[in-house]
Amino acid sequence: MEIETKCAICRSYGNSKVIYKSTVDSKSFTPEIFSARRIPDRKYYQWVRCNKCGLYRSDPVSNIDLSDLYKNSSFDYSNELHGLSNSYKKIVSKSCLDPTGKTLIEIGGGNGFFLEEALGMGFKSVVEIEPSVNAYNSAKPELKRFFIVDMLKPGLIEDGIADIVVIFHVLDHMSDPLEVLRLIYKMLKPSGSICIAVHNINSFSAKVLGNRSPIFDVEHTFLYSKNTIKKLLEEAGFKKVKASHYKNSYSIRYLIHLIPFNKNLKKKLLDSINYRKLFDIRITVPLGNMWVVGFKD
Repeated sequence: MEIETKCAICRSYGNSKVIYKSTVDSKSFTPEIFSARRIPDRKYYQWVRCNKCGLYRSDPVSNIDLSDLYKNSSFDYSNELHGLSNSYKKIVSKSCLDPTGKTLIEIGGGNGFFLEEALGMGFKSVVEIEPSVNAYNSAKPELKRFFIVDMLKPGLIEDGIADIVVIFHVLDHMSDPLEVLRLIYKMLKPSGSICIAVHNINSFSAKVLGNRSPIFDVEHTFLYSKNTIKKLLEEAGFKKVKASHYKNSYSIRYLIHLIPFNKNLKKKLLDSINYRKLFDIRITVPLGNMWVVGFKD
């Protein structure tokens, strides 16, 4: 059964324009589909744009419980972690100039690869909130003690203990991102900050590819522009909100993984022995992502 969704910013039902019709089917709801950085399969709910605030959302969506899907999802993009860590480090530095002795909480960070980077930056205390058991099991042994294997929910984290909360490419997946941001706001100390990475619905790649863009995905419930993500954070209470695009370092293998063409042909190409070394070459490109920071008053 499908249920109607509401705009995360203005909280209205309906009052929207259909952008893309749904392509989901009975095979769209498995732990594999809800796993990090799988090969895009062009399965998505109907996408609409709010007439009042311009926010894109999936509407309607299935009423299935996603917690089990994320709990049993897999984590398999180890070849891209170095590039991701460097990008996220640069983003965090925009809102936390001196991390020495401070507390960082990450939400949905997979195997905790960024925790290692954060400790190297000087953070004294780190916490990872991650629902995937597979991701936890794939974490380095020395990082597992920092994990809380659970979905973010009220009461999971004490109020006012974090200097910064980071949430990289997770807010797109939340069924109610405003409530998530309000929870994060409570977790922060006065003058603490939130640091976010999300897809940009107004990016060049999203406009060129249209519904063939990998950002239109059954996992994604909301997609943001610089304007709508700012509105959302301000609605949650954050001040001095800033947003801008960022580049990332990817292997050619991963870029092929994203290109919208036949899935079986793509797999054969990526498995080809003749091109494996070529595919591991890394390049830095802007792929329609943006960073956002905001501060607790």
